[in-house]
Amino acid sequence: MEHVLYNGKKYIILYKYTSGFCEIKEVDSLHNIQLVHLSELTNVN
Repeated sequence: MEHVLYNGKKYIILYKYTSGFCEIKEVDSLHNIQLVHLSELTNVN
C-alpha cells in the first residue's frame, strides 16, 4: 500500500493509469476517492 500526500492530507493510491493519473482514497474516509495526476502527489515514507 503506497501512501502519498495530496492537498495536505494523507491518501492511499488505489490504482495507477498509464496516462500518469491515479485514483487515490483519503486514509480516514470511506468514500473520498479522487482522480489526480501523479505530479500533484508527494510520497510519504
